[in-house]
Amino acid sequence: MQTLSNMRRSRFNYPPLVLLLLFPLAIVYESIGMIYPYLTPLLGVGFYYWTQNVTDKKRYLAFVLFFSYTLFLELDRGLILFSFILLSVLYYFLLYNLIEDTLSCHVCKIIIKVFYSYLGYYGINFFLAFLFNLPFPEFSGIYFVYIFTDFLLVVLFL
Repeated sequence: MQTLSNMRRSRFNYPPLVLLLLFPLAIVYESIGMIYPYLTPLLGVGFYYWTQNVTDKKRYLAFVLFFSYTLFLELDRGLILFSFILLSVLYYFLLYNLIEDTLSCHVCKIIIKVFYSYLGYYGINFFLAFLFNLPFPEFSGIYFVYIFTDFLLVVLFL
């Protein structure tokens, strides 16, 4: 029996390798984003990707790497640790089914998710800072630049 070249087993599973190679680039991008404040931290893009694939069991490595990226972002920017993970858990248990079942407009869902990722992140950091008697995070107009940029990235590429 002849074995065709497309029927052979591949020794490597390439998508996890690509993710593991892109992760250090994301860490470097975040470090550069601290120097240049107009570079978006890509929280809206990652949050949208997470909400679209949260039920897919094959994407666990991407989720682990994304949440470890958010932990590095929180460490780098001096925010409260695990607050983005808490925000994601709250979204999944409180708002996920409501938004997915009631809205049929795809662009409206994108807007809500990107706004929630940044404004909810600021809100949860503000609440946790109040709760633990820490200095409050600053809110500036740069958040709206981040929201607009992430919205464009999600619409164009995802």
